[in-house]
Formats: sequence, structure tokens, C-alpha cells
Amino acid sequence: MYFNPLSPTRWTQHPNATILRGGGGGGSSSSGVPEWLRPQVQDAATAATDLYDAGSLSHVEGLSPEQLDAYNRKLKLGEQGGVLDTLGADSYGAAGAYRDAAAGKGLFGSNALGDQITSMKDTIGDAQMSQLGQLQGAASMGGGLGSARSQAMNSAALSKTAGEMGAAELANRRASSLSGAQGVIGSGDTIGGQMGQGIKATEGVGSAIQQQKQNEADAGYQGIQRLFGLYGSPAIGQEKVTSGGGK
Repeated sequence: MYFNPLSPTRWTQHPNATILRGGGGGGSSSSGVPEWLRPQVQDAATAATDLYDAGSLSHVEGLSPEQLDAYNRKLKLGEQGGVLDTLGADSYGAAGAYRDAAAGKGLFGSNALGDQITSMKDTIGDAQMSQLGQLQGAASMGGGLGSARSQAMNSAALSKTAGEMGAAELANRRASSLSGAQGVIGSGDTIGGQMGQGIKATEGVGSAIQQQKQNEADAGYQGIQRLFGLYGSPAIGQEKVTSGGGK
């Protein structure tokens, strides 16, 4: 005989069970759940039925208060106009420097050097006046002051100075723009991650609590499973009885 899980109060002939009965001087043997074990198995079957009727075998533990709190805080961060949106907008704006560099626009455009020199005309002019005095002094000492050759050389030197000063300043501005953009983008990621640390911690604690409650809710079902697994082992689940008799 074996326990029928579809009908907890009934015992059914096991298809592999053997019952041998002999007449006369023969004997008999049987296999299945031993008589002494049947009350415990029946009690376990009743407990399993009670768990099923109460819905415990299909119970799913709800979200813990900590998980709900974490989800609500995530929702607030994700709302339109929230802090994360502002950080995202700042990062996108800062990335414009990289887009300009790739497209050759703005500080990286073809007119950038000329615009830079124009914006520095006063600074460049002061530097050129100082340089011109030095050049004229050198030309005077060499006897070439006022010559066409001397003037052409002075003009070229002054132009070179303007170009070098403008190029140096433009290079600084380009590097500063890219470095600043990288800093804004990086800080946005860092700040966003830092803001989520508290939420992650709360969510982690809530998940652990939920899992523990689920384990507790499943304990009865798992205990029944273990018990029937034990009953199903051949060492306990078989019984052999041999008896002798007359003819």
C-alpha cells in the first residue's frame, strides 16, 4: 500500500507492491508502508491538506515596508524635473564640447583662431608694441631702421606673435572646455550614484526581510516534503511479513 497524494485519506495498492499468500504450510509477505508508520503518515497527510486548504502551499510574501519605501524614493528621484533629470541635463549640456570637437564647430571651428585673436586684440596689441620697440632698437643699431626689408621683418614678427598668442589661448580654452565637460559628466554620475546608495541599502534590507518571511511561510510545506521524502526511502517504506501455517 502507498499514500495517494491526490486522496490524502486513502491508501492505494502500490503497482510494485507484492502480496504473496500461500496455502497449507506456505507463508505470506507484503511490501508498502508498515502498519506502525501509517498513523504518522496519515497525520502528515492531514497537515498537508490543512496547509493546502489554508492557501499556505501557494503563499507569496508581499513586499516589505522597507522595499516599498525604497521604491517610493526611486519614484521621486525619477519624477520629471527631479534631481536626476537636472543632472542628466547638465551632463548633456557639458557633452556639447565633445560634440563641437567632433563636428569642428565653436571653439574647434575653422574661424576659432581668428575670433580668438580678435577678442585678444588689446592684449596682443600691448605685446606687439613692446616687441616693436625691441625690433626697432635692434634695426637702428644695425643701420637698417626704416628700410623696407626691416619693416617687412617687423610685420612678420608681429603677426607671428599675434598668431602664437591667439593659438596658445585657444588651445587653453579648448582643453579647459573638454576637461570641464568631463568633470561635469563625471560628477553627475557620481552624485547620482551617491544619491542611490541609501535607496540600495534600504532595498537590500527589505529584500532580506521579505525572503526571511517567505522562508518562514514555506517552512510547513518544506517540512512536509522532507517528511514524505523520508517515508519514501526503502529502508523505512518497506515491510516484509512472513508467517507459517498448516496445510
